[in-house]
Order: sequence, then C-alpha cells, then structure tokens
Amino acid sequence: MDNNSFVDTHIHGAFGADVSDASVEGILTMARRLPEFDVGAFCPTTMTISVDDIMRVFEAVMKANDILKTQGGSYAEILGIHLEGPFMSPNKAGVQNKDLCIPPSEAGKIVDRIESDFPGMLKIIDIAPELDGAMDFIRQYKDRYVISLAHTEADYDTACEAFESGASSVTHLLNAMNPCTKRSPGILGAVFDNKDIYCELICDGIHISPPVLRMLFAMLPEDRIIVVSDSMRGAGMPDGEYKLADAAVTVKGGRTYYGPEGNLAGSVTNMGEEAQRLVAFGIDPSKILKACRTNPLSRLNLVLK
Repeated sequence: MDNNSFVDTHIHGAFGADVSDASVEGILTMARRLPEFDVGAFCPTTMTISVDDIMRVFEAVMKANDILKTQGGSYAEILGIHLEGPFMSPNKAGVQNKDLCIPPSEAGKIVDRIESDFPGMLKIIDIAPELDGAMDFIRQYKDRYVISLAHTEADYDTACEAFESGASSVTHLLNAMNPCTKRSPGILGAVFDNKDIYCELICDGIHISPPVLRMLFAMLPEDRIIVVSDSMRGAGMPDGEYKLADAAVTVKGGRTYYGPEGNLAGSVTNMGEEAQRLVAFGIDPSKILKACRTNPLSRLNLVLK
C-alpha cells in the first residue's frame, strides 16, 4: 500500500459491483479500480443479508484476495471484512432488510462459524447495543474484533455501557441513530465523554452538513475520526437505477434516493472526493489526512507500511 493512499473501511460497492453480490469478479473490480479514487486499502462491507449469503460473501472475498496476491499488479489491498448487518435494530435499518435482522443474542454462533471457515477475515462487527444479548456479545468478542455501534436506538447511557463493555467504535456517526439534543445526548454525547472511541464520518456533505462536520472535527479527538465512503455500486457510475442488496436505489446528481420519501441509501462518493470536500469545508488538512489514512488502520490495529 502506498503511503499516499487512503483507507476505506466502510464500502459496500463501486463501479457497478457490490460486496453483497458475493461475486469474485465484483470484488476484483473494486480492488483493481479503487486506486482511481486514491484508495490503497479497504474493508469490503456487507449489508443485512441472510447468513448463507454472508458466508458466500466471505468465500468470494477470500478467493478474490488470493487471486490479487497471486496475480499482483496495481490494486487496493483487502484488509478484512466489515460486517455491517445483521445485528442491528429493525427500527433503524434504513435501506437494509429489517426482516433479516438478527438479535445479538444469536450473533456468537454466526461469528464463530465465520471465524472457523474464514479465519482472520472478519475485522469489524456492527451491533445495536440496546438489543437482547448485545452487552454479553461485546464483552465476549471485544478482544478479537472491532465492535462498532450502528443502526441503533441506543440512548446515552446504553452507549456508555457498551463502551465500558468493550465497544470501541461508532459506525457512520449521526446516521441511523438517534440525534443529540439538549436533554438527550445520545451516542454523540457518549462519544464526547469517551475520548478513546473511533468514529466513522461520511463526509460527502450530504449525510452530515458541512457546519456539523466542522463541529465534529473540532470536538472529536483528531486521532479517532475516520472518514468512510459508505458507497454503493453506483459510485464511479452514471446516474441511474441501481440495486443495493434487495433495495432499488436511484442515483442522481451525486446523491442516492430510495423509497417514496427519497431517503439516503449509502453514498456514491469516494475517499478522494471526500478529502477534497473537507478541505473546501474548512477542515484542517492534517486532520483530514489522519482521518483518511492513519486512523482507519489504527482502528484495526494496523500501521502504514
């Protein structure tokens, strides 16, 4: 990996490919073309899909990784898989299939199966800490994986308990979770009071407005902010209709739309664009570089080579 490259640890798809397709060719396309976005390493990220489909994703990513290492050439390194679903709240599933959500009380056997069949491939597990079995799961698996709070209705106290139990990260902060208000600080308030927590931010200026991004970059520790694309298969593609797992998503003018209300469904931005936008928003370039390169690796306990 080039020291000038960015690291995207939350990316579902790009260039017409989607991780949840469980396609070896799709993963290869992403890996070989992500350097066009200045991305040198990434974590293929799943959606909330069936357990059998999750296993097929792991098999496809492992096969693609073997091909990349054998054939060489220019490609973005696969760091491991980010499991965004299915251990999330159905009430905060958004574009993801709420009917396939699984309570954390049943997560252990699934994670153990993944580790048995694909050792070392799973890196990040998203979880809604208010759900049944979540705290026990966090305590049991915190030393083996990055446990990240996501797609959750958790309040401040629940988030703090999750951090005390060993969760070390928040997935796309402020998206798919309750807001921070003057009497209900939510996960953002819990992050503010727990300075060692890594926080993903989607920095396209759409998922979080530029003034709020400026606030977050000012208030959060600069070695804990992680820029992610959260992009879907429409990234790097023309406007049109695309599938995100089972959902039909419209891409128009650099934004995703799904459902009758035109809700967001991931992004079609990329790390290079986000870095440029952050500069335009007035963010300190040194903080941007850490958030796009060093911090994503630090969360995975890796360093730039």
